[in-house]
Amino acid sequence: MPDINGLELISYVKANPAYRDIPLIIVSTEKSEEDKKRGMALGAAGYVVKPFTKEDLSAMVKKVLGKK
Repeated sequence: MPDINGLELISYVKANPAYRDIPLIIVSTEKSEEDKKRGMALGAAGYVVKPFTKEDLSAMVKKVLGKK
């Protein structure tokens, strides 16, 4: 994203009443616990680190949507 980073995007989405309830999953190359905590504190529902498998992503989407 050329103008903002993903964390800023989460802040904007969560600040808008029309979109704040949409669950967001961060997909990132950053894998430190600090990065994950920062994203989750801003309102992300999940965090997946690149590279990932389709099973990893599917499991995270199911977790965020409350499915098994």
